[in-house]
Amino acid sequence: MDYSNRVNSKKGAGGIASAEDQNVHSKKRVQELLATHILDIDNDPYVFRNHLGILECRLCLTTHNNESSYISHLGGRKHHLNLERRRILDEKSRQHQEFQQKVQDQVSISNVEKRHWKKIGRPEYKVEKLRHPKTLQLGILITVKCPKITVEEPFFRLMSYFELSSKNQNMGMKFIQEFQDVDIEDDVEPSDVQYLVISAEPYENIAIIIPNTDEIDKPQEEGKMSETYWWLWDNDTKEFFLQLMYKKS
Repeated sequence: MDYSNRVNSKKGAGGIASAEDQNVHSKKRVQELLATHILDIDNDPYVFRNHLGILECRLCLTTHNNESSYISHLGGRKHHLNLERRRILDEKSRQHQEFQQKVQDQVSISNVEKRHWKKIGRPEYKVEKLRHPKTLQLGILITVKCPKITVEEPFFRLMSYFELSSKNQNMGMKFIQEFQDVDIEDDVEPSDVQYLVISAEPYENIAIIIPNTDEIDKPQEEGKMSETYWWLWDNDTKEFFLQLMYKKS
């Protein structure tokens, strides 16, 4: 603002500005700001107009009575510093999300391609109770016939109640309750039984409920067989044999 050639002004210095001069200068400054900046409240993520009609900056937590005041704030040091801090935080958040997504993609079970096949019904199977002739251990022998199997051999897995889906949990407990009404006097808890699931594509999976009160006598190493815990796939007759025995109590 030029203060030269005013009353009481010295050469090279500025005189005292009146209130009228200050108002003229403020209006001129507002016009320059409005001409060089277009305030779009709808698309600006940091500005909103409150219930009093005052503009507020969410980033800096400041209030402004009019558009020109907010435009002046946009060009200020405080707003630029907060923008830079926000950019750094957003960058860190983006990198963290990318890292989490990368880890999830590496270990997520959803990445494993699910097997789909047209089921042709349940295979014929038989369950027999056994007793070891020497140790007198109790056990079971399961025989499954799969004449139309399409994989190399069936596979099986022992599962607890808590590993099943909610639908299979309900089906298993419903079957146990129906069986209880006939042969069992005491109530059976979900942890008292386990499920032996045998799969042989394209047949439906079969699940055999066996007691979990005693520990199965099997090797500690996964995938190993023993005299009391073994399985056999006869590729000629298309029959699968599985024997489980319990440890002596």
